[in-house]
Amino acid sequence: MKSQTIHTNEYGDKHVEQALFMTESTNVDGNRYEKGNIYNVEQAKAAQLVEDGVASPVSFPALEAISVTIDQRLSQFKKQYEEIKHHERYADSEAERKFQLKMLEMNLEADMQALKQKYAEELENLQREIARESLSVEFTTSETVNAYADNLIAEAQYTDDKEGLADLLAIKVSAMDDNERLTLLRRFGRIAAALTEGAAGNSKTRIKEKLGKIHAELKSAHKQNEYDLKLRQLAAIKQNDPLTNYRLYKMAVKRNDASRFNF
Repeated sequence: MKSQTIHTNEYGDKHVEQALFMTESTNVDGNRYEKGNIYNVEQAKAAQLVEDGVASPVSFPALEAISVTIDQRLSQFKKQYEEIKHHERYADSEAERKFQLKMLEMNLEADMQALKQKYAEELENLQREIARESLSVEFTTSETVNAYADNLIAEAQYTDDKEGLADLLAIKVSAMDDNERLTLLRRFGRIAAALTEGAAGNSKTRIKEKLGKIHAELKSAHKQNEYDLKLRQLAAIKQNDPLTNYRLYKMAVKRNDASRFNF
């Protein structure tokens, strides 16, 4: 997974595409971008999507290094393949030419599978590392907030104005520091259950919307949102084959159309 991809046309003109993870679905210039997927988007358009708050850049240097190595190995193979395919040394021995080309292909296949395995292992390592970091955030529990949470849950059982309680909760969360927000985040499941229990129809919908915004604000403490975003990006990357260029190149070689590939 490369954070940026540079394309060069037949005239030598270059344009850059940015890898983006979509945090919301959207349509741009007739193209549909689905939430939770990764796309390579033209740089100016990518900057606008990020500014609009519907996408975030994808950058994992360790995975990018392996992706670059894959492309470099493909570039090396392409050069060697074309050299053997057209070298006059094999003019009188087509069998030897075919043998050498076959050996090149076998060596490339072995290298590609090894790099794919390395990529998968690095991806798993990143997921574990980020997950551990997200779970090991140090903070000091606020007993004041714990007491407030207990009172809020109790009050929610008897009030007819749960929307009002949700509004008051939002106001109080906006004044909390990170330790207080993380304390409340640990109690938020029970709070949400108490505020939605017994609610119905439009009232329940409005309460859930309010709670969703509050939850997002709580998670902003100590970069919880950033950890979650990275884990979601890695989950999306995991769905993609790091050897896509290799697969496409193999098909192009069979069609005798590999010259258009630049790595």
